[in-house]
Amino acid sequence: MGGGVVRWLGPGAAPLLLVISAALLPVCLEASLEAFKYSTRLVRTKYGPLRGLLLQQPAVEAFLGVPYATPPTGALRYMPPVTPSMWRTPRLADAFSPVCPQRQPDISNRSEALLRLPRARLAHLERLLPLLTNHSEDCLYLNIYVPRTGSPSDHQGAIPCLLFVHGESFEWNSGNPYDGSVLASHGHIIVVTINFRLGILGFLKTGSRGSAQGNFGLMDVVAGLHWLRENLPAFGGDPERITLMGHGTGAALANYIAVSPVAKELLHRVILLSGSGLSPWALQREPLAVKRRVAEQTGCHGDLVDDDLAPCLRGKSLSELLRVRLEPPRFLPGFAPFVDGAVLPVGLGAGGAVALADLAQARHGPGYELADFPERDLLFGLTTTESYLDLSAQDLEFGFDETRRDRILRTYVRNAYYFHLNEIFSTLKNEYTDWERPAGNPLGVRDATLEVLSDGHTTAPLLRVGYLHSVRGGRTYFMHFRHQSTLTDYPQRAGSVRGEDVPYVLGLPLVGGQPFFPHNYSTQDAALSRQLIHYLANFVRKGDPNGPSSTPPGSPHSGSPHPSTDPPSSSNHESPFWDTKGRKNQLYLELGVKPEVRNHYRGHKMSLWLNLIPQLHQPGIAELSMRHHHFQEEGAQYYDGSVRPQSLQRPNLPTAPTPTTSTETPTTSVTAPSSPSHRLEGVAATPSTTECPPNATAPLGPAADTVRPANSHNLLRKLANSHYQSYTTALTVTIAVGCFLLLLNILIFAGIYHQRDRAAAAHSKHKKKKDEMMELNSCSSGSGDMELKQALADSQMSVATCAGGSTVVELPLQEFKSSPPPGGGGGGMKRPGSSCSDLPPGYCSSGDLLPVTSPSIPEPPPPPKAQPPTSLSNPSILRQQHLAGCPQTPSSMKKRVQIQEISV
Repeated sequence: MGGGVVRWLGPGAAPLLLVISAALLPVCLEASLEAFKYSTRLVRTKYGPLRGLLLQQPAVEAFLGVPYATPPTGALRYMPPVTPSMWRTPRLADAFSPVCPQRQPDISNRSEALLRLPRARLAHLERLLPLLTNHSEDCLYLNIYVPRTGSPSDHQGAIPCLLFVHGESFEWNSGNPYDGSVLASHGHIIVVTINFRLGILGFLKTGSRGSAQGNFGLMDVVAGLHWLRENLPAFGGDPERITLMGHGTGAALANYIAVSPVAKELLHRVILLSGSGLSPWALQREPLAVKRRVAEQTGCHGDLVDDDLAPCLRGKSLSELLRVRLEPPRFLPGFAPFVDGAVLPVGLGAGGAVALADLAQARHGPGYELADFPERDLLFGLTTTESYLDLSAQDLEFGFDETRRDRILRTYVRNAYYFHLNEIFSTLKNEYTDWERPAGNPLGVRDATLEVLSDGHTTAPLLRVGYLHSVRGGRTYFMHFRHQSTLTDYPQRAGSVRGEDVPYVLGLPLVGGQPFFPHNYSTQDAALSRQLIHYLANFVRKGDPNGPSSTPPGSPHSGSPHPSTDPPSSSNHESPFWDTKGRKNQLYLELGVKPEVRNHYRGHKMSLWLNLIPQLHQPGIAELSMRHHHFQEEGAQYYDGSVRPQSLQRPNLPTAPTPTTSTETPTTSVTAPSSPSHRLEGVAATPSTTECPPNATAPLGPAADTVRPANSHNLLRKLANSHYQSYTTALTVTIAVGCFLLLLNILIFAGIYHQRDRAAAAHSKHKKKKDEMMELNSCSSGSGDMELKQALADSQMSVATCAGGSTVVELPLQEFKSSPPPGGGGGGMKRPGSSCSDLPPGYCSSGDLLPVTSPSIPEPPPPPKAQPPTSLSNPSILRQQHLAGCPQTPSSMKKRVQIQEISV
């Protein structure tokens, strides 16, 4: 039954796996019936029945070589993936499929290879590359590992799924070498590895400028997610709990798919290990330049902007296509994903050099579009030295001097940035120099160079994605894998190197005692791997790495090399609580000999990359020549590797979107969809283009002319973008701003003095009128009609000046014409012949005058009982309100006349 079945049993000699694929390097052996047997279960997928293999150690059911798409051959070459053909009879899923066509690194000459690679990297490639020799364009297959143990007690039913995207390079490798059986068994999750198109077949832009023809490797991974969502229930899996995990270049692909609109409902959680979409090596910013090189070497000539290369390339042989060489600048990719308008749409947003300190208000920053998945949980991790593969064996073993360091840093800065290269280079050289140690120590210079390269091309971009994800409201977990394995093929250094965490993720130390394994991991290594699987399985299951063990109670750990001697630290009750990484706490888990939760991972160095460098990498004003930004050194002796040419034409960088409010126009307003994410309507409405703006800090986004408003050249925009201009321009701007502020102050003070003068004039006028009215109230002033009007006016004024803020009642005064009394003269309310000049104030002759109130009397006499109800009763109403509600003040103690009757 199994005589001719070949199985990739597991890792063969995993050396410290400085690479992404450093996990389980399988060895091709003739399997015996004692190792496995065919499964009795028939899994009925949507496309046909499958029969897999039952593995004994670990206890999983494996389905190898399951097609998820039609072979992309013939007319389907350079076409999006098509659903697979259906089959009726049971299909045996018992062998790996061929790997996708690829151009692998040349290691035939060891001496020459060591001039380019570390010694451990060369040993790893010598074990890995023989497993990748079976090439075929018919390569779109999945490998599925389903646990056979019972479901955990905390969750009965469907099992969550983890899809692992391999790394190493966008141009070579395969998912076949990564055995997911140990992770599936110990974590009780379904583990899936995938093959997808690579290099010239997977990441070449073949279409015209406005088309989305390309990124076929990304489309393959999306097609694999579609297949899993349709068929996971047949394997006992849960299609609503699919986690996408990638390492290195695979992490960049996972990051792009997480924010892609074509995969919105296909995945629910994301794990990024040692990579993200923001790294300078993760995106091809000049796809038309790659298209030109392919056309030149294949003879497919035509208009590079308007013509499609696919019809011509379909007629070429596979060997002819694989002979194409790009030779990209150092630290930059050749064939790689690019913004195509479909899988990676332009409308995802525009980046920009915005300091992360502004995120609390703006809610975005450099690369914010690559963290636009807050509804999905994120776990990301990195190692101590992510740049180990960037140096040669001689450099790592003996170190180098500062001159060599300057050449390496100058090469990195020139290829990764465009503006203010001298300032960025000087800043990095100063910050990463250990001024407390003697100058010229070769090993110290080596360590500093490794640190700056590691932080620049992997660590800081990954931390930026995680920070932005947490700022947007997503649940984020950060892990630093610091444990250094005892299996080292490189000079001893503190901490881990790139790829060293992959064997622990896949559980390789837990099966290290088997004969096909060339090395034995220690008990400490096995305990750490078990703890890491515990965290990852819980995250895949519920989005939280904390909680009880994911392994069902009673299930045997048959793969443990030392089941009875595992240290107590491997028990789950002693696992530290892994808290989320937020905007304020900045917590992360450090996995070492003793795992612990720490705060602010290398805060000073990360602030340099996340705040200062983006501010330095600014274009300045439009009139500033590009010569101001370039290096003056042009000779090859100043660089270490190939560099891109320095152009005098300003690159089309995407502009950083400004925060919007509800008062702005609809074209720039921010909409709030049902999900926590925010998108710019104005950006999304722009026509799609496949040209990637050359920007290392914010690789995704449209060209500047597609999102720049009409007034982009006004003074405010120039001031906002010119942080580091020439001294003359800076002085001019400073003087202009100073003059403007001085004029503004003068206008403000003039307005204040004008208001004060107006208030003083009004007060003086009011006081003068008040004095005149006081004089008119005296008995010796005026005649009868004026005295009556003034008395009524005084009554109104006394009410209006009440203290305490009481309500003022103003009634209109009516003017009456009365017959002059006999005897003329004084008029008013006096009888003929009477005079007030001889009496004290407030008194006249008895009975001759109507009663008047006196300032010395607190309450006036009540009105006459026989008063007729005429309109002249209004003055008495005013008088009563005044006396009842207001205290007596000097201004209100005036003569008030009670009018009984006036004959008209």
